[in-house]
Amino acid sequence: MPSLRPLPLLAACLALTACAPDSVRNYEAHGLNKYLDKIQDVCANTRLGGQPMGEWLRSGSDDSDSNYVYWLDQTSRLYYNRISVPQYRDSIAATFGGNKENADALDCTVRNLPPDRPVNVPGKLF
Repeated sequence: MPSLRPLPLLAACLALTACAPDSVRNYEAHGLNKYLDKIQDVCANTRLGGQPMGEWLRSGSDDSDSNYVYWLDQTSRLYYNRISVPQYRDSIAATFGGNKENADALDCTVRNLPPDRPVNVPGKLF
């Protein structure tokens, strides 16, 4: 008779995956990846948090760069229409030092949103 012990573990893993931020479940997010690539190129000379945005996105981050993780999660939420443009601008500005200092990067990010962006995360279980 097969053991049923792995079932609760499997259920817990599925539940945690469903709750993960969009940036973690990005394996099917081809449209989001194209958008991020475009931002990296088009917005390269703008500054976000005092850093050139293009270089910051090109070099990625290490696990300790919580600003990068936060930016990626909020940008994903914006892309999938989970937050509005004003909510996005406010959240990023609050993390990176204000609207004025980051205006060019925020404007560029918002200006390059695709008009037909999706409303659902690909691969979403729930």
